[in-house]
Amino acid sequence: MTIDFRNVMAQKSDSDLLEIVTKLKDDYQPEAVVAAQNEIEKRNLTGAQIEQTNLEIEEKEKKNHKREDEPLSAGQKMLFLIFFWGIIPWAMAGTFKADGYTKKYKDAWKFMKIGMGIFIGIPLLLILIFQFLSS
Repeated sequence: MTIDFRNVMAQKSDSDLLEIVTKLKDDYQPEAVVAAQNEIEKRNLTGAQIEQTNLEIEEKEKKNHKREDEPLSAGQKMLFLIFFWGIIPWAMAGTFKADGYTKKYKDAWKFMKIGMGIFIGIPLLLILIFQFLSS
């Protein structure tokens, strides 16, 4: 099955096309990059339009960079600490990573590990204390 990159690129915004032919060209197949370049030429963008789309790309990158460093809220930390087991918190952590929230992803797993350590550690500590007191 072949992909018609012309139709795919025709659906993209100007900023998406410029991003594909500049910053993301290594992430796309060569035919897709050529189709994006052809679509840019077909749209006959002016210098002002290209400058505007470059500003949009920079704004998008700033937003993504800010997203990477966003920490978990206090409530989210407590939830991951308490509900460390099961597929739901693991899936939530995975969506953080997929959505570009790198710090949230790492913090979620950190608090799940702490929660598991507490869940296992407190009973073990109590068992040791009772054994010590009973001897």
